[in-house]
Amino acid sequence: MSLLVTEWTPSVAAAVEQIASDCQTVDGVNPLDEAAQLRLRHHGLSGSRLWLHENGFALLHEGDVVLAVSYWKRGEGIGSLLAAEAVEGGATSAWSHADHIAARKIAERLGFERTRELWVMRWPLTPFAEPAPAAPEGVTVRSFRLGDEAELLRVNAAAFAAHPEQGAMDAANLAERMAEPWFSPEGLFLAVEDGDGAEQVLGFHWTKVHSATTGEVYVVGIDPSAQGRGIGKLLTRVGLDHLASVVSDEVILYVESDNLAARAVYEGLGFTHESYDTHVHYTK
Repeated sequence: MSLLVTEWTPSVAAAVEQIASDCQTVDGVNPLDEAAQLRLRHHGLSGSRLWLHENGFALLHEGDVVLAVSYWKRGEGIGSLLAAEAVEGGATSAWSHADHIAARKIAERLGFERTRELWVMRWPLTPFAEPAPAAPEGVTVRSFRLGDEAELLRVNAAAFAAHPEQGAMDAANLAERMAEPWFSPEGLFLAVEDGDGAEQVLGFHWTKVHSATTGEVYVVGIDPSAQGRGIGKLLTRVGLDHLASVVSDEVILYVESDNLAARAVYEGLGFTHESYDTHVHYTK
């Protein structure tokens, strides 16, 4: 039996974290993405609903549900039960952070359609065939400094205006991410240009180091007004060169499967994608 939980207590947090860890052990990915983890850590269940089973959970936020079942209890109907309760509670979309057959079957049964694919692409630190591009005249690439927050948020909002998860980042969200143990200002690169006596940010490449072996192209955002000047390619190479100097095995990134232009850029840099590295979004 599952239970609708109303308070994010230490025992509830421990139960959810254990189930998520069980899933990651087998699936290779945490069913709770970074946004969900930050939201729970800083805001608990404010604005969310949680159905908790001894071996699974369904977390609903703004109509989007994440479903997880411990791997040794799969196939016993727990996922279907949790999904049905979440739909009754208002779920209209769902993420499967691995392309599970079971998730497909539950989605079809509840009338959800596969509407979006997010690819994980990987680069095994192979040498680049070409040298890094030079910065355009008047443009400098440097690391983040205190005081850059407002310009960073401005560019992020403009660059990701059509991207609901990233484009909505505000000062509080930014502060939460920068408070994470992995954050390093040296790994957040800004392309800046002097304008009317003040620096203007044209774009940024935020890198993330997961471990000694793995890094990530976390976010690359370019101000639409600076498109076509080679800023994206420049920042991407600067960030990749940095990651290659601090991790030993690979760099990953996330890209929408239908973003053909971005995929072409990353493939040209040596990134590849395998079918199992696909996150699927279902919509009712």
